[in-house]
Amino acid sequence: MTTTEPNRWTDRHSDAVSARKETYEQLRRASTWRLLAATKAPAVLAILQSTFPSGDRRLPRSELIARVGAHLSLLHDEQEDEGPEGSELEDVAGETRGGRTAAEYVDGWVREGYLTRRDDPQRTETTFEPSPATIDAIQFIASLEEHRPTTTESRLQLVVQQFERLAQETETDRDVRLSDLQRRRERIEAEIRDLAEGELMLPSPEASGDRLRDILQIAGELSGDFLQYREDLRAVDLRLREQILSPEGSRGEILEQLLAGDDLLGQSSVGRTFTAFFRMLNDPAQTRTTQELVDRLLERDFARSLARDEREKLANVFSDLYDPAQEVLDVKTELYRSLARFVRSQDFRQHRVMLEALQEAQGIALAQKDEVPTRTPFPLELDLSRVLMNSVSQHRLKDPTDPGAPAEAEVHDATSLSIEVLADLVRTNDIDIVGLTGDINEVRGVSGQASIGDILRAKPAGQGLASVIGLMFLATQHAQEREGSTEVVSWRELDGNDYAAKVPEFYFLGDVPVE
Repeated sequence: MTTTEPNRWTDRHSDAVSARKETYEQLRRASTWRLLAATKAPAVLAILQSTFPSGDRRLPRSELIARVGAHLSLLHDEQEDEGPEGSELEDVAGETRGGRTAAEYVDGWVREGYLTRRDDPQRTETTFEPSPATIDAIQFIASLEEHRPTTTESRLQLVVQQFERLAQETETDRDVRLSDLQRRRERIEAEIRDLAEGELMLPSPEASGDRLRDILQIAGELSGDFLQYREDLRAVDLRLREQILSPEGSRGEILEQLLAGDDLLGQSSVGRTFTAFFRMLNDPAQTRTTQELVDRLLERDFARSLARDEREKLANVFSDLYDPAQEVLDVKTELYRSLARFVRSQDFRQHRVMLEALQEAQGIALAQKDEVPTRTPFPLELDLSRVLMNSVSQHRLKDPTDPGAPAEAEVHDATSLSIEVLADLVRTNDIDIVGLTGDINEVRGVSGQASIGDILRAKPAGQGLASVIGLMFLATQHAQEREGSTEVVSWRELDGNDYAAKVPEFYFLGDVPVE
């Protein structure tokens, strides 16, 4: 007997499969999938893995190109060695070559999302690092190469222990929690009696080694998480800026929170997760206890069966996390300051006006697209831009050994700043008062006393003129002024130019409290 009534289970199952297929189609365009599916994936992964060994998370462009160039032959094949119609390509040196150069490969990997470009103001050269997609791909291939099953006894114990701990910590019934604590106490007392009677039960060396390798693998996966943290924080920052510029939604509430000094980046899910991790990583008591445990494990007999690189990972399992975690914190701090400046300086209003103008123009264009043919003459005259054309021979080459005539210094009239003006400048320009306070206390602690010039000579102004203003503000609050005396302070602005100013002479005689 047949029926024409639709099978609801089949329909739902088919819809779920179709939705999953659409999800996989989107993931297929992600960098991780494209890297693994690339024709030259074995060569690219091998080169990237050797180019960024443990400890070299970021490389300048010149060094990266040199390392990739050492393995360039692995990337060239017969199809790529020929140019159009089989003609050979010629490099800038005039020598024939097959395939692309190392620099071209690096630029292509950046476009594909395999490498991430970073412009560090503290470096004169652009730096590169593997993207989260590349880290995921390398870890996936490494798991296939090692052939280590994930369904081990140690991993199951880790899962059970975490379930048990979560159930105990979230239990609201006092009687149940009391009974759990009593059972745990009975187990501990039983272990104490057995140990006192001389009975010492130890797991097998193989089981202990498997458990230790599982822990190291979990710790090693954190390196890719740090890169993803940075990308997620930038995504949150971009989303907040889009909401600020949006004409609808919770724009007013977001502006009020930012103007009130709320850290919306830290309040996001990724911000809260990283803050909790960073707080635990920098807990002195926790760090000291954990390092003692690691040192004790290294002395165990089963730890001697580990490979040399595994022992090094175990010895530095936590110290290797500090630098990438600090980089994430620096990115979070800079994004927060940039977002606060974007709001307090009212720059978002100009962006919003421009966005509204673009949307209005786009709406008019869309409304006319069906009425005005594309080949209709447009009654608008545009003047061509003009550029001054000169021969290359007319330019004089700069001799790097010739210092040339020094630039004439620009002198401005002296002005006086009151305490109220300084306080207003500090409040509206997001000056790093906490960092300046630490610089003052550090310099003063060495020499006993320090002037503003002494501090700037020992600790260059990281924010340019803003740092000088911050030091002046702190001096009016916590330093002693020498009546009638002045000093000349100098600093380098963010544009690379050097500046100097004459300021009243203040001396910090004691530590400045951190507010």
